[in-house]
Amino acid sequence: MFGMTTLELIALGVALGILVMTPIVMVLRRKKKKPVLPHMDVEQLLQALGGSSNLLSLSREHQRIKVTVKDLKKVQQPLLKTLNIPAFLKGKELTLLIKHQPSHVLSYLSERQKEA
Repeated sequence: MFGMTTLELIALGVALGILVMTPIVMVLRRKKKKPVLPHMDVEQLLQALGGSSNLLSLSREHQRIKVTVKDLKKVQQPLLKTLNIPAFLKGKELTLLIKHQPSHVLSYLSERQKEA
């Protein structure tokens, strides 16, 4: 076939296979760089919410954390602005938009709430 011996055809097939597979393997093995997330001081967030004793309930919906507080007067709105955390108030429930790692923030707040 094509004037080549069987052994030459096998060698050609192996060489072509290596040429095709090498870039595919290199792309798959390349490690993805983890994005550097901005650091948020969750302790300051807790202070802005009036401390752990001011937290009644916590829940998460996607990038939003809903916090029900005991006393709205203890919430420090200027500190929330300094932390660049948008907050929406409905009754005694604050909805915070946490752009990066909301599950980490929720777990930290939950732990502090249990300690209070």
